[in-house]
Parts: sequence; C-alpha cells; structure tokens
Amino acid sequence: MKKSLIVLLVGIAIAPAFGSPPVEPAPFPRPPQKEISVEAQPWVRNCVAEPYLVADFIYWKVREDGLDYAQKGVGDTANPVISKGKVYEPDFSFEPGFRVGLGLNLAHDGWDLLLRYTWINTHVIDTTSVDPALERLEPLWTHASDSFLTGGLQRARSDWDLHTSVLDFEWGRNYYISRFLTLRPFFGLKGFWQNQDYQLDYTGFVDPARTIFGENKVHLDQDSWGFGIRFGTNTSWYFAHHWSVFADLALTAAWTKFDLERRDRVIIGATSTDAEVAHLDYDRYTMTPIMELGVGLRWEIWFNDDSYHALIQAGWEEQLWWSFNRLYRIGASYAAGGNLQYQGLTMKFQFDF
Repeated sequence: MKKSLIVLLVGIAIAPAFGSPPVEPAPFPRPPQKEISVEAQPWVRNCVAEPYLVADFIYWKVREDGLDYAQKGVGDTANPVISKGKVYEPDFSFEPGFRVGLGLNLAHDGWDLLLRYTWINTHVIDTTSVDPALERLEPLWTHASDSFLTGGLQRARSDWDLHTSVLDFEWGRNYYISRFLTLRPFFGLKGFWQNQDYQLDYTGFVDPARTIFGENKVHLDQDSWGFGIRFGTNTSWYFAHHWSVFADLALTAAWTKFDLERRDRVIIGATSTDAEVAHLDYDRYTMTPIMELGVGLRWEIWFNDDSYHALIQAGWEEQLWWSFNRLYRIGASYAAGGNLQYQGLTMKFQFDF
C-alpha cells in the first residue's frame, strides 16, 4: 500500500517534465456564425430586397478658379500707377438644383445598392468699366498683337455658363459599431458630363495715342465627360432619440475627356475691320481627383416593427474637382487654370419601404 502511494506521488511530480499532449484549438468558423455588427437598415421582410427613395434639394454656389478676366493697377514708366488696382472675376452666386436616387435594401447581410442623379446649372454675368483717360483697364484673355490692344480698354464683360450632370452608383452596408454610432462604408462608380461656356467681350480699346478704337470677343467652350471608381463612408452620431449628427466623405478618381474650343474676333471701328484671329479645337485626356464632404443634422424614425424608415436631414456639402478648368489660354500653360468647387446647403428626404 505504501509503495503504491509512493509511486503515485512520484508520477504526479514528474509528469510536467514530460509535458502533456497538445490540445487542438476549436476551428474558427469562416464566415462567423454569430452577428458581429448589426445592420442599421430596415428589416427586409421578403428575404430578397426592398426599395427606398431619396430626394435632395440643393442650393449651391458653383465657382471655378482661373476665370479672372480683367485687371487694374498695372502700368509702366510712361504711365505709372497712381492707385491700388484690382483683379476682376465673375461674381459667383448660389444656384438651386436637385438630386434623386433609387435604392435597394438587400436581405443579404444588410447590404444596399443606390443609384443617384445630380443636376445643377449656373449662369454668371459680370461687367466692369473705367474712364480710359483716368484709369487703365487691361484684358487678361486677349492675345492679338494689333497696336490698339496695348492701350487699355473702357469696358470688360464676362459671361460664364456651366451645366452639370452626375450619376453615382453605390454598394454599401449600414451597421452599428456602438449603440450610438453607425457607419456605412461603400464603393461604386461615378460618371459625369458637363458643358462649360465662357464668353468675354472687351470694348473701347484704344492705342497708346488713343486714336483707334476696337473690340475683342473671345468665346471659350469646354465639354467634358468622365467616369471612375468612387468610395467613401457615411457616419451618424446619435445624441438623442431619432436625432443624430451625420458626416459623409467620398473620393473619386475619374478618367476624363476635355473637348476644348476657342474662337477670337477682333473688330476695329476706324477701318470697319472684322477678323477672326484665333480658332482652336483641342482634346485632352487626364485623371480628375474629386473629393466630396458633407455634415449636418438628421431626424429619422423606424416604424411597423422596423419594416419602414423615414429620414429628413439638412446640412452643408462641399465638393472639390482638382484642375478642372482647362479653358485654352493662348501662350500660357494649363497651370493658369484651376479647381472647380461646389458648396452649399442640401435638404434630403429618404423613405425605405
């Protein structure tokens, strides 16, 4: 009996030295069998897909860099500057537009699809004039070497017109990462087509001797279209029942074609000369980066056992289209162009069936 007890104690003491057989970990299911992030969309009762509608009213200011058309405050030793000058550009203003979309909430893992169309047009006219005997006003888009173009002008007028249509397709998933914070990462495609016209009318040209009067008309046209990959995220921070603050971000790299045309006419009053001094047509392909930002306040409600959902929100949106001004400047590089910007108020309504 004593020997048996001694053998048992010795075995227990030396067992760790020889190790124990390895225990195989339980296999981890892929994909996970349990829900990791609960979807935030309405429940899809038919187990396939259910639609939702989106309608936005937008009131944006559309502006573009590089549209300066006249300047004061530049002289020479014979005509020194006696006052501070100014550079003139179109007086950009807010314009109404709209955005509509049709989406599908999918039964598979809370995914959704959204196809959305945006439309906005802007038309801006700006004019400035001086007394040539007192001030020197110079055009920024003329190129001809006629002598009367070197003496300044009396009046400059710019007319800028931009038509914008955008089509976005998104594939995303809206889900909770905490009780009061939701994310909707998405990816998809962006396509757009735009028509841009810029007309400049310079009148009252005089030569240095102020004996010849003339007029210069410049018409620039930029038609563009593009498409590319778009991705981003929508976020909502809930601070009260039904109320949240939202913030959105989207980035696009769009392969873009620019169809550019420029026509210049010069009219000399003394000789009744009317001549076309430039007619250029040029195509250019390049990549356009686009950034979209939005932030604002949202109210939403779920009803009928979370089968339906309604949303109303108001916010401020900004978009930056890099180096989008490709209007042709004779004798200048494309660095003379600039960015296209959209910014303003957006009112959104959404209903999930």
